[in-house]
Amino acid sequence: MRLIIIAAHDPNLVIGKDGTLPWHYSEDLKFFKKTTMGSPLLMGRGVFEELNEKPLPGRLNVVLSRSKNYSHVPTFSLIDTALQYLSDHDKVFIIGGGEIYRQTLDMADELVITEVKEEYDGDTFFPEYRDQIGTIWKEAWREDHDSLSFVRYIKMRGGDLE
Repeated sequence: MRLIIIAAHDPNLVIGKDGTLPWHYSEDLKFFKKTTMGSPLLMGRGVFEELNEKPLPGRLNVVLSRSKNYSHVPTFSLIDTALQYLSDHDKVFIIGGGEIYRQTLDMADELVITEVKEEYDGDTFFPEYRDQIGTIWKEAWREDHDSLSFVRYIKMRGGDLE
């Protein structure tokens, strides 16, 4: 199983403010949907609540929460237990939030990042990874647009790509 973190952040690694995205780019939402469709999504309780506790269609939605249990989606209190549940899948997308990203960054095989070019005010941040580009992460693909860029990084293993 490949673990793929998918996230959008601004130049200061802002990913959220007051429990929601601080921006709206329709091209990013379309990219997210196209990239994740058909694959399981692993998310924290806060992200699921941001979705009004409605699973995203066309994808198995799995929620991590220490305080709530949802009857309509698989819910786990531990990342390891959730990953065991998802172990039969070829790939799993980790969609946030900030604490889930921090806990899974070292486990991830790929990062699919939307680099938002404008700076935003926020209270939730993606963990710093950019200092590891070239040593741990290798840029494998990039698509630049006026207001954002889509970038795929692959974890390097033993000096080579996996």
